[in-house]
Amino acid sequence: MAKITMTVNGRQVSGTCDDRTLLVHFIRENLGLTGTHVACDTTQCGACVVHMDGQSVKSCSILAAQAAGSSVTTIEGLASNGELHPVQAAFKTHHGLQ
Repeated sequence: MAKITMTVNGRQVSGTCDDRTLLVHFIRENLGLTGTHVACDTTQCGACVVHMDGQSVKSCSILAAQAAGSSVTTIEGLASNGELHPVQAAFKTHHGLQ
């Protein structure tokens, strides 16, 4: 078991998980942030993309342990002061599914 500490959406979080746990599963299952999805199981669709230390990464292809100490922003972290980020607003307006 790995003990993971990272900053997610501006908040420091910690948790334990199996060494083989993917970042997407850590985000969804340990942190309860369900906006990040596994949709294709082939790393092609982009539904799992998060920003890690300012870079876009597919969270279905990186281990949670590799993100330890990093700053991660999920789709939930894009809103500011109760206002949707333009990406979130576009998904809402156009009924985006991914």
